[in-house]
Amino acid sequence: MDMKGPDDVKLVSVSEESDVKLWPFTSRQQSFESLTLPINAVVRGESSRVITQLSGHGDKELEPMTNDWQGIGDESEPVVVNGGDIRWRDTTGATRYTYIAAPGPAGGWMTETAQLHDGTYFGSRHHLRLYEGGSEGARWTAIQAHHEHWDWFRLRHTVGSLSIAQHHLETEYLGASYTADISRERFANGGASDADGWASVIDLRPLSTVGMLSAGLLLFGSIQGRNNWQTTVEQVSEGFSDEVHQRSALLLVSLLSLPLIVRSASILAETTVPNVPVKLVAGMGYLVFAVGIPVVTILFSHGGEPFDWAGIAILGLGLGFVLDYQSIGIEVLPIAVVLHRLVVLGVIGFVAASASNQTVENPWSQSTKVGLVMWVCVLAWPLFIGL
Repeated sequence: MDMKGPDDVKLVSVSEESDVKLWPFTSRQQSFESLTLPINAVVRGESSRVITQLSGHGDKELEPMTNDWQGIGDESEPVVVNGGDIRWRDTTGATRYTYIAAPGPAGGWMTETAQLHDGTYFGSRHHLRLYEGGSEGARWTAIQAHHEHWDWFRLRHTVGSLSIAQHHLETEYLGASYTADISRERFANGGASDADGWASVIDLRPLSTVGMLSAGLLLFGSIQGRNNWQTTVEQVSEGFSDEVHQRSALLLVSLLSLPLIVRSASILAETTVPNVPVKLVAGMGYLVFAVGIPVVTILFSHGGEPFDWAGIAILGLGLGFVLDYQSIGIEVLPIAVVLHRLVVLGVIGFVAASASNQTVENPWSQSTKVGLVMWVCVLAWPLFIGL
């Protein structure tokens, strides 16, 4: 099979002042066949200026305007909206390529000029990949923007939306003193996730103004219906002996807490120890997550009815998943991820039911062993097969 070349794909013109063209996608490898996500924003300016603006320092090269204009404060202070601190920071992520059609060494495949994010690596974040191109005097920065969250089962990020991140990026420039115009141009590269093929194009003013006015912190949602699940737990546990009742409460709290504890500890490590390797944090968190869930399930599920233990395990871990996603502002998940989590809940329910039949003479029943094999399979599914 012949590999595609630049003449076989659609290239777009980013600036009327430059003949340099852009392939409006990113790619895992230096090939057009391995495309991943579409380029959905372009800032007509150098990447260094874009990074400076998004990081909350305005245009450093310029003399500041009066602080009265649209409420803009000192350029060195982060923008605060509704009590929140919005600031893009340098980050890491998988390498992605794009192709720029230009004469000489300026053209060809290129990696990210920079990566920025607003959020946390192990929580949820708006993630930007920046690619600088153009010609002398007409530089531009192509941006691939998406919103994603860290998935402990996949040990990687799951992209939830492109349009949310695209809009979030636009709000960073909306009303800023250095923004000349914001428009949408048809790149015809939609189809992935919720991308519609229209890219945000941001024109910057000449270096003569300064200030930054941002908007749009994602508000953390709240979980309602606590009284309902408490009532459910009481009904499920009704008729248990005191000892079994206590273990059922411990199982519920443990499974509910584990996803939140792992997420919170990872974010804490990321934010308080900036130089800690993300792979080290991910590995330790995954170990606690993958081993801790079946261990606490087997540890506490003794006595009582198998069906009741399965219900408590499913309820506890299910609520843990919901609270975890709510804590990082995730409201929508891909169908494949939802199906995987439902299977996970079914497997952990089976493990709990199997563990309830254990005795001193037979601490590892055949069904418990089968449940653990199933648990290993649901862990391997997103890592080796994909979602």
